[in-house]
Amino acid sequence: MGGPIANNRGMEPKTSRPFQQRFLDGYDRHELREEVEKVKPRRLSGLRKKYASWALGGALAIGGMGIPLKVGKMLTETQTPAAAQQRPPAAGNAEPEKTTTRQIASDVDAAQKITSEVASGVANAAQDVAQTLAPSNVAQKVAQAPQQLNVMTDQVKESFFKSQVPFGSIIFSEAKKNNLPPELVAAVVHTESKFVPTARSGAGAVGLMQLVPKTGRWLGARNLTDPGQNIMAGAKYLRYLVDRFDGNTQKAIAAYNAGEGNVRRFGGVPPFRETRNYVNRVQDFQRDLGARLDNHLAELGP
Repeated sequence: MGGPIANNRGMEPKTSRPFQQRFLDGYDRHELREEVEKVKPRRLSGLRKKYASWALGGALAIGGMGIPLKVGKMLTETQTPAAAQQRPPAAGNAEPEKTTTRQIASDVDAAQKITSEVASGVANAAQDVAQTLAPSNVAQKVAQAPQQLNVMTDQVKESFFKSQVPFGSIIFSEAKKNNLPPELVAAVVHTESKFVPTARSGAGAVGLMQLVPKTGRWLGARNLTDPGQNIMAGAKYLRYLVDRFDGNTQKAIAAYNAGEGNVRRFGGVPPFRETRNYVNRVQDFQRDLGARLDNHLAELGP
């Protein structure tokens, strides 16, 4: 059993805290009033923050298109005096309320300024979108799209010819100069010489596109064994025949083999086995090369 509990009745309690802080009866009335006054502004301060939050929320709601990213900068630029520095509390009973009221008004003004700036940003963004989507601008973009697509397609075609077709760079360049399909010029070169620049026929035709010297000189070629000069002259001659037959490519191919006069005499491809086979070989190669090119373009597509 423990020892008896000592009777401390009548003795003063020992504590390190001042007597007046433990008992309200001994608490100084003036000090109590000061403590109460210190507590009052806290409720108003919370109200000030509440009003500022409402105003800022309205500003952010107006900037629904993403323009309120500027709000951070605006908050820094429009920082209220209360946030920039802490002021010592004013003396007197009414001064804390007045100070808090001024702070609320300052924060509301700052929020209104933010709202105005955000609304202005939204209006400018809307104007930019309206200009971008204006009918005239849309029509211009639509008109430019096929041209841009053609440029991209030609670049891919040129790269394909350089890497996949013998003398493809020259063939592509001369075909474009004469407004001819590069596949057609390549097909004529393949059918005439199998891409051998020194090929010669029994009739005296020379080079990749098998031109006789007279025709070559007429078209500006002096050395028909030179691939560049030969393809330049051959593409010009093929363009000449296409024009002579009003764009009929089949008649132009037949004329390249059998002569313009024979095609006119028979009103189309002459009934010569060699010429008919020739036309078929050119068209088959052109079609096969075109299919390879289409597959290449499809592989590079999205």
